[in-house]
Amino acid sequence: MKNRYTHILLAALLGASCSVFAAPSFNCAKASTNVEKMICADQTLSDADSVIADLYKEALASTGSPGQIKQEQRQWLTKVRNICKALDCLAKAYDMQYNKLQRDRLAGSGAVNPNGTTGH
Repeated sequence: MKNRYTHILLAALLGASCSVFAAPSFNCAKASTNVEKMICADQTLSDADSVIADLYKEALASTGSPGQIKQEQRQWLTKVRNICKALDCLAKAYDMQYNKLQRDRLAGSGAVNPNGTTGH
């Protein structure tokens, strides 16, 4: 049975994604790590990977410092996502990254302040 993180992640993804069944951002036929194989084997995580990839692109496009966004994404991949050994860890990692990229995208567009507040 999936834990509460997967349910939270699924709810966020359904609200954020136009496509309910999206493929991950990488080719599953070439999945080589345990993490990539877990993502490919789980539709919710595949959807999450696709949504994160889209948000990452939007955050890059809306920021004045794309280098920082790229570095933070690489760090998330290597130090958070890729160390997971179980589905609940991956679900939590994707949920946290979704929230971070959403904040970055909104801050880059001017919809919110960098600290997450609104107004001047």
